[in-house]
Amino acid sequence: MSVLVKMEMFSTGTMTSPLGLFLEGETGSLTYPIPVFAIEHPEGLVVVDAGLHPDLARGKERLGDLDSMFQVQLPSDGSGTVGPLLSSSGYDPNQVALIILTHLHFDHAGGLIQLPNARIIVQSKEWEARHDEAAVESGAYNPNDFDLGHDCQEIEGDYDVFDDGSITCLLTDGHTAGHQSVRVRTVEGTFVICGDCCYLRKTLTNEHLPPSGLDRRRQVEAVRRMAREQSDGASLIFGHDPEQYARITSHGLSAGV
Repeated sequence: MSVLVKMEMFSTGTMTSPLGLFLEGETGSLTYPIPVFAIEHPEGLVVVDAGLHPDLARGKERLGDLDSMFQVQLPSDGSGTVGPLLSSSGYDPNQVALIILTHLHFDHAGGLIQLPNARIIVQSKEWEARHDEAAVESGAYNPNDFDLGHDCQEIEGDYDVFDDGSITCLLTDGHTAGHQSVRVRTVEGTFVICGDCCYLRKTLTNEHLPPSGLDRRRQVEAVRRMAREQSDGASLIFGHDPEQYARITSHGLSAGV
């Protein structure tokens, strides 16, 4: 029998980037959320993605050459990172049991340092790629974000985390070698945290992909998988959609968001 859980969504600050990084060929810029999720399960607190590293609240040096593409907006007092955000909602960051990483890019894994006792759940292909020379050189992967001594559970393909249908990792690679999305069955309905396989609603509705990614064919397949999840009744939470995030902030997580 499926267990229904409670889930909350936060944003570890925002970033501003050229819109063309999200939708190929578009001009202008986009300011967008960096979401993380807290899920209350009977067996422990689960977090999906860790957002930005706290050092980015104090300066941009950690971004290196990526600073020209990603302008970070974080409160300088550090209150906007995953640990303080969890604390402000009554959770103890030290008591997070599991952290599911959609992938290892700096805006998804940076806050791991604030979740010291969590076990990482990550696709094995993503973990194998964490020291990819080109990705590290570009700054997309920063080993100092995730090589922190956490216990790590490597999985392959779809994975029911508690074997009860409440939280299921879904392989949606293409953006990176082992990108995954996460289906969560909550008291408000079923949601799929898309991660970066589907940045924006337009990515889904128009199959309008970003100009870069590891494997474009697999990216298209991942977007189509998200479309099937939606057809099956799930509400999709897109990776960095500011309009959707504004609605969630105003009205909370609800079916059809």
